Amino acid sequence: MNTTFNAEKQNALAERFHALHHAETMLVLPNAWDCLSAKIFEESGFPAIATTSSGISWSVGYKDGEHIPPELMLEVIRRITNAVSIPVTADIEAGYFGNDFERYGKFISDVIEAGAVGVNIEDADAKTKTLNDLDKQKSKITLAKNIGKEKGVRLFVNARTDAYERAPGELKNKIHACIERADAYQRAGADGIFIPFILEMETIAELKKAISLPLNILVNEKLDIGELRKLHVNRVTVGGKPIVAAMSLLKKISGELQSGNNWQSLFVKEPTYLEINSWFQ
Repeated sequence: MNTTFNAEKQNALAERFHALHHAETMLVLPNAWDCLSAKIFEESGFPAIATTSSGISWSVGYKDGEHIPPELMLEVIRRITNAVSIPVTADIEAGYFGNDFERYGKFISDVIEAGAVGVNIEDADAKTKTLNDLDKQKSKITLAKNIGKEKGVRLFVNARTDAYERAPGELKNKIHACIERADAYQRAGADGIFIPFILEMETIAELKKAISLPLNILVNEKLDIGELRKLHVNRVTVGGKPIVAAMSLLKKISGELQSGNNWQSLFVKEPTYLEINSWFQ
């Protein structure tokens, strides 16, 4: 496993990742939680992958919401980037260190050295469930971009706003807050805007029209994937849904093992043991 930081090689992946957000087709970005899920997505033909903070946290025994030790998150990110040859963007929640910009900056530097070409940075406090101060959030975005430049990697900063969920007032006020924050984050140097938890296609259409940066939407059962493509949404992610779906299958297998003699869910044709083993050094 090669763990040496190579700025030139990593920046080439970063440039490729940037280009995917400006293509004619919508970027469908699956969220991995370990090396195996990352390899499955790569082998399936995805041009890039994202990580999921919830999936990684659960897989190593922590609740989602900045409960995982930052150094453990870094270790998983490093293992994932070393396991695949495609661009990896990391979900780092709100950056783990609050308004301690020195420790936050060191963490961003470590994430880049771990092999990530992009990061999601949330603007809500995991403990208070409130939106962060706008000026401080802009400073965190600018700092992340500057650290990327210093390290020779054009880091893709996907600025997440939770204003749709956290801003006060009716839907109209929430949309206005999303647009206001998206504009501020663009001025701070963000490369994309991530607005999760939207339930209405009309809201996405309004946001897409008002926001000039690539727009990232988190999919849910209320949204029409075909309509997202028609709206030219730039990026769609799936968050923790793949790991939850995988756990659903594991729960089914667990039930079969306990309840009778039909264990057919265990016996799959692909991927095979030999195929999976060949994915790793």
